[in-house]
Amino acid sequence: MRLVEGLEEVLAAKFAAILPHLDERQRRLLLGAEARVLGHGGIRLVARAAEVG
Repeated sequence: MRLVEGLEEVLAAKFAAILPHLDERQRRLLLGAEARVLGHGGIRLVARAAEVG
């Protein structure tokens, strides 16, 4: 579980730096790509890290 927590922190920092500069479509594409790369549980992890839905 520690790896997931560390990964969530890294993703949160990455998203905090990038997301403010993107429009809605670009944000969805980025978050979807990140979730897909992570595989099972990726959607939930990305959503928590990006503080969405």
